Amino acid sequence: MNGRLRHLGLVLAALGYAWALGWVFTRSAPVVASRPVTIRFAHWQIEQGPPDGMKAVIRRYEELNPRVKVEQVLVPGRIYNQWLRTNLVGGTGVDLVEYGVWLDGMTDIPARYFEPITDQMLRPNPYNRGTPLEHVPWVQTFTDGLQYQRVNAPSPGQFYCATMTEVSERLFCNQELLRAILGSDRTPQTFAELRALFPQVTAYAARTGRPIFALAGSRDNASWLLQFLLQGCMMQVSQRNDRYGSLALYNWDALGHYLEGRWSYRLPEARAGLTMMREVSVNMKQGFVQSLRDAATQEFLRGDAVFIFAGTWDGTSLRSQATFPVEVLRFPQPTPSDPVMGPYLYGRFADGGGGTAMEFYLNKLSAHPQEAVDFMHFMTSVEGSQLFTNHSGWLPATRTVQVPPAIRPYYTPLDCYSFGAEYMMIGASVNMAIMRNFHLLVGPQGSVDRFVDAMEAVMPAAARTDLYKEMTNRSLIVRPQDVRLMALAALGRRAPQNAALVLARERLECAQTQSEALMLKMARQLADAGPVK
Repeated sequence: MNGRLRHLGLVLAALGYAWALGWVFTRSAPVVASRPVTIRFAHWQIEQGPPDGMKAVIRRYEELNPRVKVEQVLVPGRIYNQWLRTNLVGGTGVDLVEYGVWLDGMTDIPARYFEPITDQMLRPNPYNRGTPLEHVPWVQTFTDGLQYQRVNAPSPGQFYCATMTEVSERLFCNQELLRAILGSDRTPQTFAELRALFPQVTAYAARTGRPIFALAGSRDNASWLLQFLLQGCMMQVSQRNDRYGSLALYNWDALGHYLEGRWSYRLPEARAGLTMMREVSVNMKQGFVQSLRDAATQEFLRGDAVFIFAGTWDGTSLRSQATFPVEVLRFPQPTPSDPVMGPYLYGRFADGGGGTAMEFYLNKLSAHPQEAVDFMHFMTSVEGSQLFTNHSGWLPATRTVQVPPAIRPYYTPLDCYSFGAEYMMIGASVNMAIMRNFHLLVGPQGSVDRFVDAMEAVMPAAARTDLYKEMTNRSLIVRPQDVRLMALAALGRRAPQNAALVLARERLECAQTQSEALMLKMARQLADAGPVK
């Protein structure tokens, strides 16, 4: 009996093994990858939406390109800076890298590790054949023409990245909670109406014994709101400082202008923005400045806050995870009669929109740069961008892509003034100083005067440090290009009729001249400012 059972067991094991072999070789993916090329791209957009959008893009790209495998690397934002620098320094970086000019302590990264893609940007995207963008240069297929990226390019006149989405900032509203407090669904349309709502929320919380606040709070969400308010209050200052008529100020412009005395946090315009931020912050949970954006998101999703001020990058997560209806609003802005901001109001100011983000850069050490750029072409094509938009719930960065009705409120109408100027995230040292002193503005014992006094005490040194870093980063780009210029000149002498070589040399010479002039300007500003007192 035991022998028969043993024999039967062996037969069943053999049959199972044979079935497994058949499955492996006929149904499953091959044990050894059949794709000879693997490219990887990394980003920190691990919110709900973007990973799924990129998966859809990858799936379609691999159908069109059987020899290429694409891997998506998701890195939490809290460790992204360290992860990125470690891998780039160690030569293990991915082929395509998401990067933002506002990342703390990372301003040297583009100059050291990213390769310009200017030549490709000036030619049509091959994946747009058969679409209205078929003959349009790649750079012009983006909804903003990569304007923000041009302003912040490591080298003037060069293109370094491609973007995936257009972003804006919105007020997300818990409609059920608002109705319970007001007895109606009417949302505030002006800052005066929002101001009038604050005591009603406080009274409702006291009456019901629930820990309800008007706005969900965290250091991240509050800093976004402060930057938004400062941009609006400082609009006239920004225009006065725009000496070149570009309708935008580089971060190094803001640093240099500060050292030249062209602006400070003591200006009445800046104090107006800080005063409004203080007014809003007292309607957030105490201690919020010690929390990050996840805490504010959880507070809102628990139903403990009527509103949350966030970017549309959080929209998919908020609207899909909430157990209540979420309405998307533009932040209620002041009017000319506002007692705080009215005297400095230039007009309604842009709440995001118009600029594109989630930018990907080409790693200089990529083992497969052609395939990496080809994937950039596809993911920003009409087809690729449509897939990303449909599966992520994020706005597209590519023109002519159809936007689902659910996310159309993310678009900013052309009814406002927009001026590219920052007064917070203009350098790692400045941003660190702001975050270190933020509690003096929004804390229980905070005030505008305490914050301004603290910031003006440290800003001269912080601005000098950041401007010096900007100058040295430019030198990292300028010095190696001299060899390339000489090589292009030599090639041009051998082939004087080669228009592409002539154009490449002229473009590089222009970029070199602009970079050298910028370095000279920064050096002059630092010298004129004198030593820190």
